[in-house]
Amino acid sequence: MDVVDLGSCRVHLMSVVRGLVSEADAVRAAFLAVKPDAIALSIGREELEGLRAHGGESVPPENIEEEVYVHGLSRFGEVRKPPPCFVEAVAVAKEAGIPVHPLDMDSEQYTTAYLKAVSTVDVLRSNVRQVRLKGWESTAASAADFVLEWDALVNGSAGYRELQSERETFLARRLQKLASRYRVLLGIVEVERARGVLGRLV
Repeated sequence: MDVVDLGSCRVHLMSVVRGLVSEADAVRAAFLAVKPDAIALSIGREELEGLRAHGGESVPPENIEEEVYVHGLSRFGEVRKPPPCFVEAVAVAKEAGIPVHPLDMDSEQYTTAYLKAVSTVDVLRSNVRQVRLKGWESTAASAADFVLEWDALVNGSAGYRELQSERETFLARRLQKLASRYRVLLGIVEVERARGVLGRLV
């Protein structure tokens, strides 16, 4: 976990693997160690609302990309959707009576950023890649390495890389804004975006 001082706030930035069940225990342990005044998650407002209303059941993959991701990540443990790391963060915050904030773009903001960054050529390349995904096998030695390998694969074109860079900038700005309101903040960000977010904070 990385620690960054932003003004009078100490931000603890934790990277997590989306979907891996074992990450829930890591989130709870981090919460107990940090004792934050608030938690911030690298999801949008709508996804946070969905987590709060979620009944606890596991949701099946929605498309070929999610199917391949789950298959590859399952080498390192049980995989569930919604991501247990975020489900647990919402749970521990509720138990402690502290706020949870979304860091990511809402659906309207994401659509605007997507249309600005991703070209027709990027979309066509993505469609071709999805056809080839069924035969893809990762050689990663850890869950974090797998996620980074996966991210490089699905965001390999210039437009998608620009979109993810824009997300990292957005996440960092939200953390900076929230830091003005709290003394200790726990930020939970997926592995593939954590390094870029950290780089924009220090």
